[in-house]
Amino acid sequence: MQKIDTHHHVLPPRFVQAWDDNPALSRGLKLPPWSLDQSIEFMGRNNISATILSLGAPATSKGKDSAEAASFCKEINDYTASLRDQHPSQFGFFATLPSLEDTQACIDGIRYSLEVLKADGINLLTSYGGKYLGHPDFRPVWDELNRHAAVVFIHPSFETMEGAIKEPQPLPSPVFDWTHETTRTAVHLITTDTFRTHRECKIILSHGGGTLPYIANRAANLSARLGLMDKSAEEFLDEAKSFYFDLAFAGYEEPLQLLLGFARSGHVLYGSDYPFGLEQELACQLQNIDQALQKREDAPLIARDAALELFPRLKSSQ
Repeated sequence: MQKIDTHHHVLPPRFVQAWDDNPALSRGLKLPPWSLDQSIEFMGRNNISATILSLGAPATSKGKDSAEAASFCKEINDYTASLRDQHPSQFGFFATLPSLEDTQACIDGIRYSLEVLKADGINLLTSYGGKYLGHPDFRPVWDELNRHAAVVFIHPSFETMEGAIKEPQPLPSPVFDWTHETTRTAVHLITTDTFRTHRECKIILSHGGGTLPYIANRAANLSARLGLMDKSAEEFLDEAKSFYFDLAFAGYEEPLQLLLGFARSGHVLYGSDYPFGLEQELACQLQNIDQALQKREDAPLIARDAALELFPRLKSSQ
């Protein structure tokens, strides 16, 4: 069965250089080797007919001021658009933005990426400057995304790396905390009404939505009973199930079954997390996903068709 990979990372040479030159950002984490040819070979080995590329890391790693960071994001997006243009039936991309605290730079970036580069969507991180995505300061950015009916791909942020457990041994944030970061920003989008008031946006939560499928009922009922939001528990759950969820690093048997039982039909998307997930690490998960799909009538919807509804330009080549 052919699949569309909606969670697949690009590592432009200029980003790799900026990462290596900024130890304060990378904190010793080494980027995996990557090239476009490697992605194409990975796709071939895993029956992936098309891939949506995303940076999935803070582009603020380059530039100490707003103008320099915005220029760096433009460079990243121009590079990724050029990869798409080389293989338009195989690749799309989510554009990278500077920090959402720089409102005008983000709005300019959205317009350039979606109107000029024809990006397939926008990549946001879970937080900026300690503010999650439902923060009032970010409302103008959401208004612009909503005006474009944008697909918005949300990926955990490196911002919380400083808060990782360090003793008696390090527990890296990407391994443990990133699922919680995704859940925090998803719940924030719901409880601040950001999601409900920007329903033209199609929001994808990475890594199976973090821990949201597990804690959604608890969060919904307690938030409603304690008056923490202006909506009922049922309304909270309806919104929670209206997100899209990719399967990157969610291919373990128990969370996979939980997610497939929680999400709304047509809202689960195939995703690999290549190359941050090395192929040998991903093999078991991808196999679990393939085996789970073989037992489901909606397998084509999860593997490919739901993504085609989000990215209709790919329909002609699938």
